Amino acid sequence: MNPRISQVQHPAPMMPFPANAQPMSQIEVLRQANEARNAVITSGLQRLVSGFAAWIQRRRAEAELTALTDRELADIGLTRGDIPFVLQGGIERRESSAPRAATTPVPAAANDPFRKRAAA
Repeated sequence: MNPRISQVQHPAPMMPFPANAQPMSQIEVLRQANEARNAVITSGLQRLVSGFAAWIQRRRAEAELTALTDRELADIGLTRGDIPFVLQGGIERRESSAPRAATTPVPAAANDPFRKRAAA
């Protein structure tokens, strides 16, 4: 298509070109392309490193949970079959929006540092 043909002569949508746009030199285009490439590489490496760190953390948590006895797992409300589910992030406690009836507070488990589980 001839670039001199206006949108009236050819009704296909055309990209608007700002009137104040200055042509960029090849050096400027290369500089911007290099910056964009470096940003993509940097973000990819950051995702790779954070994914590896998360994998290491999951492996460490798996080793700790596997080392617990069945009684210790029961104290925190888990069974051996729950370990892979927990490591995948499957357990999230959601509080209901409905108000609870006034009851006596349930003591937290002694080995629960975050006070999220009730004692068995």
